[in-house]
Amino acid sequence: IYDNGWKGPDRGHGHAIYTQNAGGVKTISDCIMTGGYGQTVHAYGSKRAYVDNYLITGNIAYSAARFLVGGGRPSKGIRVAGNMLHGVSMQIGYNAPHNEDCDVRDNIIVDGSLDIVRYKKAVRSGNLVLARGAKQPADAAPRIIVRANKYDANRANVAIYSWAGKDPSIDPGQLKDILKPGDSYRLMDPRDFYGKPVLSGTYDGKAIVIPMKNRMFAAMVLLKGI
Repeated sequence: IYDNGWKGPDRGHGHAIYTQNAGGVKTISDCIMTGGYGQTVHAYGSKRAYVDNYLITGNIAYSAARFLVGGGRPSKGIRVAGNMLHGVSMQIGYNAPHNEDCDVRDNIIVDGSLDIVRYKKAVRSGNLVLARGAKQPADAAPRIIVRANKYDANRANVAIYSWAGKDPSIDPGQLKDILKPGDSYRLMDPRDFYGKPVLSGTYDGKAIVIPMKNRMFAAMVLLKGI
């Protein structure tokens, strides 16, 4: 989901995902979001709207605006876990006088912030947050997250944090559920999904080196088959 919306005379309009929910659990999972004129995740509403009972997990958002879950009415049952953000801040809660419960854990947020606003019960655990302008760990090992697609065995989303902009490797252990030796593969840029692969080849059972081109972050889609 990329470059959605339009530039209005007052501000940018249009979001990657604009959502509300009351009963049941609404899941937002394994999306890649970038660019655009509004927010990325915009789970939001006035005090008359419900923003309740969400599971938001495994999403990648980069080079875009805020990742927001909250509105004017108190929220409850909010779970936000394992999301990967770069250049995007996450805010749980908005201008409601109070909110009930949220569980915010194991998210990676680099060049952004994490704010949890007016919750009676908030679990905040295992999140890595590096603010904009903060010195990043140049000597730290790169972080590569590979999330296999539960609907398509030939596909996975990949998020790469390479603190020094060097070319990291995807470990074979992260690929075992997707690729086997002899399989052909392509790594695609989400913004050019039907274009030229970032990298392609035949898997030999070893680590795959990712060309970062001095970038500190990249999101890609891994596809099995040519």
